[in-house]
Amino acid sequence: MSHVAAAKNLYNNLAYECETAMALVDILLEEQACLVKMETGALNSLATRKEAMMLDLEKRYLANIQLSKAAGFAPDLDGIALWVDVLAADEPRLLGTYSTLRSTLTHAQRLNTTNGELVTEQLAGLQERISILTAAAVAEQKPTASDTYGPKGGMAQSALTGGAMPRAVIR
Repeated sequence: MSHVAAAKNLYNNLAYECETAMALVDILLEEQACLVKMETGALNSLATRKEAMMLDLEKRYLANIQLSKAAGFAPDLDGIALWVDVLAADEPRLLGTYSTLRSTLTHAQRLNTTNGELVTEQLAGLQERISILTAAAVAEQKPTASDTYGPKGGMAQSALTGGAMPRAVIR
């Protein structure tokens, strides 16, 4: 393949990857909105689409690694960047497209990390609620136990009497 043809081919590939990365960002933003609103119904579909896009981008990245290696560049991101710089002499749009791709993928990575943190927080809160409700169910089964519980699922203590305080705390 000629140098010019390789440059145009890489440009077309990177342009497609940019479109995919931008669509991935859209999905991650939609996922984040669902997580914030605790609307879990759409999460399965979003996760399936997200995974497919991430796999496609990874496959394309590995193919680019092989192409840059075959062209004599290091088989890593730095090698691809140098390869893009060289080919940009024949296809100037490569530099902007590659820069857009890198920044879009960085944005997607940050969003995915943030979404993972949201899931972790929600799971911790859910686990605490389950513990509280489990303690309440146990209390209902024991006639001598109070039906109140504190923030850790145990009996709430009254500061005035040092004994159990009749209230429920759910966070």
